[in-house]
Amino acid sequence: MNKVFCIGELLIDFIGKDIGKGLEKGNNFEKKAGGAPANVAAAVSKLGGESYFLGQVGNDSFGKYLVKMLKEVNINTDMTVMEGHTTLAFVAIDENGERNFEFVRGGDGEYSFSSINTNIIKNKDIIHFGSATGFLDGELKNTYYKLLNHALDKKAFVSFDPNYRDALILEDRLEQFVLDCKNFIEKADFIKLSDEEIKIITKKEDLNEGVSELHKIGAKVVAITLGSQGTLISDGLNSVIIPSIKIKQVDSTGAGDAFVGAVLKKVNEIDNKDEISFEKWKEIIAYANRVGAITCTNYGAIDSIPTEKDLEG
Repeated sequence: MNKVFCIGELLIDFIGKDIGKGLEKGNNFEKKAGGAPANVAAAVSKLGGESYFLGQVGNDSFGKYLVKMLKEVNINTDMTVMEGHTTLAFVAIDENGERNFEFVRGGDGEYSFSSINTNIIKNKDIIHFGSATGFLDGELKNTYYKLLNHALDKKAFVSFDPNYRDALILEDRLEQFVLDCKNFIEKADFIKLSDEEIKIITKKEDLNEGVSELHKIGAKVVAITLGSQGTLISDGLNSVIIPSIKIKQVDSTGAGDAFVGAVLKKVNEIDNKDEISFEKWKEIIAYANRVGAITCTNYGAIDSIPTEKDLEG
């Protein structure tokens, strides 16, 4: 079986249970495993694929809880390091229905390239980069670039999601963040962005103009998630919006990551990833839309991601 390697942060999400009160007014929080790349790895694994998590958690109670959680959903943790303190994120829904974020960063930024067993990465495998904390200062950023170069040398399939968080990428860091994103977009085989992220990176207000700009940068296949409207998929020649399914939304945390994991699980079933037809991409996106939507029907990211059996129900 081909493998999916997901690099980045694994952290504790403290989910606000007081809907509509946000972080400032909320009092009740529930501990959940989180972190965008870890969520992607969980989606791949829960949907029947083989995934590895590459990153660092603390050698503390939270870190032990997180590693245990990964193992419970069959994510390979051989290249997961436990050292220092675990990163914490506080997430709550405010009165406008928007998610509030606050981060307390731990040891995820110290993850070293030397912790990665590159010998097991083959040219039919996928390496996914999620950059919520990956482009902040620290060793993790160096590791991202080294692993990207290794992926290109191995001719592995490269997936990238900017995972922009305004709580992390402050105004003085935004220009560098965009530059780093473009460096990865240029070399990625598949990229997923939100409608907000495409405007930030391309400086284009029109969605189609933004997608065109991404292809000019070098993106091969682009997916833009549009919430309840579905997902725009483009290969540079063809473009269409694939509708999503109707749900009663409870918490959208991790939905985009579940979507990406579903895409990568399906892509990894294909040996010749360079010749995936647009019709096949449309099928893959429809499947991923369903996975992402179902993830919104419960609290917490990893817990809410459906299995293949759930999709059959």
